[in-house]
Amino acid sequence: MESTTFYLKYRPQKLADLDLKEAREGLLRIAKSGKFPHALLFAGPKGTGKTSAARIFAKVVNCQNLRQGEPCNKCDACQEITAGTALDLIEVDAASNRGIDDIRNLREKIKLSPAKLKYKVYIIDEVHMLTTEAFNALLKTLEEPPEHAIFILCTTAPEKLPETIISRCTRFNFKKAKVGEIVNSLKKIVSGEKLEIEKGVLEEIAHWVDGSFRDAHKILEQLAIEGKKITLVRTKEILGQVEELAPEKLLGFLAKKETKAALKEIDRVVQLGGDLQTYTLRILDTLRAGLLAKIGLEEAGESEVLVDFDLEQIKTLIDLFSRAVSEMRFSPISQLPLELAVVEWGESNKMSTAKCQMSNGKSDSGEVQNSQKQSNNASSKSSLQLKEIEEKWPEILAKIKPQNHSVEALLKASRPLRFEGEFLTLEVFYKFHKERLETEKCRRIVEETIGEVVGSPVKLKCVLGEKKNSRAIEQSNNEEENLDILEVANKIFNGKMN
Repeated sequence: MESTTFYLKYRPQKLADLDLKEAREGLLRIAKSGKFPHALLFAGPKGTGKTSAARIFAKVVNCQNLRQGEPCNKCDACQEITAGTALDLIEVDAASNRGIDDIRNLREKIKLSPAKLKYKVYIIDEVHMLTTEAFNALLKTLEEPPEHAIFILCTTAPEKLPETIISRCTRFNFKKAKVGEIVNSLKKIVSGEKLEIEKGVLEEIAHWVDGSFRDAHKILEQLAIEGKKITLVRTKEILGQVEELAPEKLLGFLAKKETKAALKEIDRVVQLGGDLQTYTLRILDTLRAGLLAKIGLEEAGESEVLVDFDLEQIKTLIDLFSRAVSEMRFSPISQLPLELAVVEWGESNKMSTAKCQMSNGKSDSGEVQNSQKQSNNASSKSSLQLKEIEEKWPEILAKIKPQNHSVEALLKASRPLRFEGEFLTLEVFYKFHKERLETEKCRRIVEETIGEVVGSPVKLKCVLGEKKNSRAIEQSNNEEENLDILEVANKIFNGKMN
């Protein structure tokens, strides 16, 4: 019985069907060459077609009538793989089979010749979830693979894979799908299901799903359950939006520096039952379009309300609302992070206005000189404070360790990068370190402890730097300590520590 789930029903069956251009063209080049790597790495966000591409490639290497790099989808090998009955296609979920015993079992079975197909193909999904011991066992297999075996490793977090594993794979990056790519994918379903779609529906879905084909297909399926005719209004309702929740309204108040009106607008959104996270993401999407337009990417477009902001103001707003959307999950009052962002914007504008008045000669020359001295002192103080934080870093770590030793481990694997105003920017080298430090609990511990040590309020910001090897982390003096840090961080990520 054919599945009614759109994502499965319209799953690509040939390389040409893949919606991501880069992945499609790269895999086609290898398929046409006839020289198949023994290990491939498919890396990218969820819902971008990694597993679908892996299954198609399994058909490519086993198809009995391969033409121009494409599987025929008619021979026994192709049909068995499509139906999911091929014994020589083994799919492993690393999230639930992550231990060394699971990989040892795989290594024993891989030695056996294929039951029917030319190649045994192992698809290991979410491979980054494997333990360190399991990775070491897998590495031995990748170093000396049997001639009849091909591995396809799929992951949403390639930065968590050991370099030794990555270096032995041919890598393909599955980037977030563009709006146009998602719309084209949805059009295939619209045509196949004979749906009647109002103008703007597919674009609305594509903007909302953040580059995921799977999520887009699920939303369209939910809309199609209600009937063949799909309206834009109903689409927005399903997505947790209503017409009145346009972000331009709030941004308009911020442009006019009307903080009270902006706060009332947030309250109005709450009263209407709007999804605040979706609402804030729409604000960020509008700001991003404005940012790209300001730097000359005309095709990005620019909302009319953003004409009143300069480039620096847009960057500030992006920073404020990005922080707000990440804090919403932990806030006891859902709209509070959004309200704080608006208040902080209002306060920063008051300071800017005061500086502007002084620079326009509304104060006498003595006051202007005094202002310049204060500005120079502030700049010097910022520089001194960064130096002070660097000098006191061991003391800061020592004070944090009794409170939460996992936070101390994360900080050991990072470094202070800059200090601007009251914002301390930390450079971290792993995405999961950054995500952990940005949680409300960890961030509060760091901010309060550093503020106590340096004697002034501190707000934490984290940026992702280039991945460093153990010798490049300045806070660690030997390789053994670095290994301990990463081991602790891995435990944190896997939920084994507080």
